Formats: sequence, structure tokens, C-alpha cells
Amino acid sequence: MLLGGDRLPGQIDWRTDTMIYVRIDPRTKTVGMVSIPRDLWVEIPGHGYDRLNTADYLGEIEGYPGGGPALLNETLLLNLGIGFDHFVRVNFEGFKQIVDILGGIDVDVECSVELWGADPDKPGEWKQIGHVAAGMQHMGGPTALRYAQCRYNTPVFDRDRRQQKVLFAIRSRVMELGIPGLLPRALELLVTMRGMVQTDLGPSEIVTLAQLVPEVQPSSVNRAYIDLTMAPQSTTPEGAWVMLPDREKIAPVIMGMLDPPDERVNRLVEEGARVVLRNGTAAAGWGRQIADRLQLRGFQITDFGPADRTDYAETVIFSYADKPYTVSNLQAYLEVKDENVHQEPGASSEMDVLVILGDDFHTVCPE
Repeated sequence: MLLGGDRLPGQIDWRTDTMIYVRIDPRTKTVGMVSIPRDLWVEIPGHGYDRLNTADYLGEIEGYPGGGPALLNETLLLNLGIGFDHFVRVNFEGFKQIVDILGGIDVDVECSVELWGADPDKPGEWKQIGHVAAGMQHMGGPTALRYAQCRYNTPVFDRDRRQQKVLFAIRSRVMELGIPGLLPRALELLVTMRGMVQTDLGPSEIVTLAQLVPEVQPSSVNRAYIDLTMAPQSTTPEGAWVMLPDREKIAPVIMGMLDPPDERVNRLVEEGARVVLRNGTAAAGWGRQIADRLQLRGFQITDFGPADRTDYAETVIFSYADKPYTVSNLQAYLEVKDENVHQEPGASSEMDVLVILGDDFHTVCPE
């Protein structure tokens, strides 16, 4: 269980704002992730009903056996039927420092986001403190945290989606740096993590997970969210906004997360098509942005970059090898017209499929 909160050393009142349930299968090298909303109204053993984000805090201050994570685990078992074996808890200050030590992260921002925060001059009110434009954005620690945290004027599950996206960006940055890039930062990272990160994982388990990370492909990760269809909004007698979990609707989401990647991804991997992506529009950064999304869907993107020109009105696909499943899935996802899919067998030995993005392709913001 990944936990994120605003707890600082010596602080007596804090909450767990980020909870991501993660399942890792070293045998199949697959990962499942489901974000659990902080505002779920649940029964906390020994404390009656409260928001889920108070369970960790209550377990710590009362000296619950095993601390806050143990009480959170019991709460999840009681209300959702899921439990976890280990936890990693990071406070927000530590998160910012880790991102900055890594040199920042590149995040695929699907939709522009207004960053809001508490107005120090007007208690109880909010004000806009920043803005993140759509596209591939480089973020330092403070911006990455605001982007992941921001929940004012956005859907609940959108915040959860952004948090998972930031985690993937951190993974990508670590992979990009590799051992040569991480070594000069190792001491600073260790000092920061020792003071800002808590876990019950042992040293050997941490090493095993670190070795597994490079072997897990983006297409081997199942991601899920609990939204208002599974936990409709309500208000407490005191008027506080909460979400009421529907266990029957949430259970299939949890079980789906535990399943291996779907048959579509398996077939794409088996077909093994080498896909090259070219950005034929004037929208800078689209090539990398869409390449990342296609990789997450199981496509093998071997190269991406600008096309020969930037005025392609429509997206086109060139098929140079017998890879029909890949081509049909690309056509469906990118919404390419039939007349823009060209079969040219044997025309290239360096790639199996070439995709040139045109102006008719538009990123779609989650609703």
C-alpha cells in the first residue's frame, strides 16, 4: 500500500491524502494499481464511522498494534474486503525533495489543470495558485505535488488518475537516469528517504523490488480507480462531503486489477510489431506524448519524432509487414479512416508499421 500524507516529524494532527493499493507479481512481472479515495465513509474498528484518510492517523496516535498502517489494513478488510502485506509511507515534503533530486519529471498532461490552494488571506476559501497546460510537461517537486494533489474543481477520480500518472513519471525518470545517473544522487536520496519515507519492507525485499522495476513493461500494469458510480457522494449529519462505498460494485474493480493484462495486450505482444510514430502536426511534444500512451496500451513503439512536415491534415498508417492485429488496434484507438490505412508490404525493413499523426487526432480529456 502506497501512502502519502502531510505528516511531518512531531506533527500531532495529519491525514493520509493518497492511498494506492498495489499488487506486484514477480513471476509474471505484472502490476495492478487501484487508487482508493480518501473521502470514503467507512467503519474504522474501534472508532465508528469516519473518512478513510483518518485510519492511519488514528492507529498511530492510539498505539494500535502495528501502528496506523495496521489499523488502515483492518479498515480496508472490513469495508472493502482487501488487505495488504506491506506499506510505504511518504510525506509530501519528502515527495517534493525526491522529485527535485531526480532532476524533475516529465508528465503527460492530457488536459490543462488549474492548480488551486487555500487562500492564506481568506481562511476557508480557495484561490488559483498555478496552471499546468496540456502536453508533455517537465515538473519540479512543488509543481508535481500540486498537480497530483489538486482536487478543487476536478472529479475525484481525475485526481487519483493524476497521482498514478506522476508515479509512472517518476519510474520513467529513474529508468532514464539508470545506475550512472543515480549514483551521484544516491547519498542525497538515501538521506531524504531515511527522514521522509517509512516502510515495513526489509532490505532484501527492497532490493528485489528495485531489480523488478526495469522488467515491468508499461503494458503489464493494470490501473483502476474508484469513482462516484461505485461510491456515490453523500453528506454526514455534520454536513461534510463523503463517498459511500458500494462493495458489490467495487469488488469487480479490485478483482480486475488483480488479473493479468487482457487478451488484447497479450496478442499485441505476441504479434511483436515494431511501430514508429511521427508527429505530422505543429503541436510540439505530441510525438512523445502519444508514444507514451500507445506504449501503455501495449504497442511496441521503437521510435518517435517529427514527421517530414507539420501540415498533415489527417492521421495515416502505413503497414509494411503482416501485422493485422496491431494495425486494426492502432486504427481504432487513433480513429483513422479506412482510406488512410495503406498496405505497403516489404517497403521498410526498419519498422513494421508507421503512424503519422495529423490534425484530425485530438487528445480527449477524461470526464
